[in-house]
Amino acid sequence: MDIIKQNYFTTGEFAKLCNVKKQTLFHYDDIGIFSPEVIGENGYRYYSYQQIEVFEIISMLKELDMPLKDIKNYLDTRTPESLITLLHQKQKEVENKIKDLQWINNYIKTKTDITKEGLQAVTEKVTYTEMPEEYLITTHYSGKPDDRSIAAAITKHYNYCHDLGLYMIHSIGSTIKTSDMPTGQFYYSYAHTYTKVPSKKYPNLHIKPAGTYAVIYHRNGYNTAYESYKMLMDDLLKKGYTPGEYFYEDTILDELSMCGYDNYMIKISAFCKK
Repeated sequence: MDIIKQNYFTTGEFAKLCNVKKQTLFHYDDIGIFSPEVIGENGYRYYSYQQIEVFEIISMLKELDMPLKDIKNYLDTRTPESLITLLHQKQKEVENKIKDLQWINNYIKTKTDITKEGLQAVTEKVTYTEMPEEYLITTHYSGKPDDRSIAAAITKHYNYCHDLGLYMIHSIGSTIKTSDMPTGQFYYSYAHTYTKVPSKKYPNLHIKPAGTYAVIYHRNGYNTAYESYKMLMDDLLKKGYTPGEYFYEDTILDELSMCGYDNYMIKISAFCKK
């Protein structure tokens, strides 16, 4: 027994060494995935130092969402070849998780920046700013101006972006031809729905040109947005500009930060040509 105590760890010692609860070791023993190497005459369980590596493998595979049943099957039949196959599979899973986490991280950063933009915006006032060239994936809009049709168009656009394998960081925006500027409560003239992307590598891109843009932030949702469209158009014409082909409409404060469409903040911009 002294030899066992000198060369093996008790359940408590091994649990502390591996940073787990003793109940975890009891459970693993009950299901036959990981058992003590020695059981003393007194019924005490003892683990060897060689078992530390096996336990770490179990913990790593469990961390990668591999069910205990599958881990047991692997350990019962493990070979160098099966290890390579398993590791390749898990490597692909980890790479996919990293992509997902990168997208989530980028989404959080972008959403934070856009929300700060909304908080700092001066609403119902036209300003002029220089904007860089931007790339927009678009889908044509040909539906009616009711909520049902707009929701269907947004879903169609989402599906199209998903088919391209696109992780969408920016909210969906819309274009309206400046020749079809809204003049009443309801929109009858959406031309496209779009998503901003970082490069030209995607098909069917609409390139939003670099240059001077007239910009207005509109609060209180879409139903009164026509007032800001008119204010923006009147101001840029007064300053001697000719509007580009489209208005660009981006939702700045949406359902994540505001309750209900009537409280959304919209950013409307139009390219200014001399």
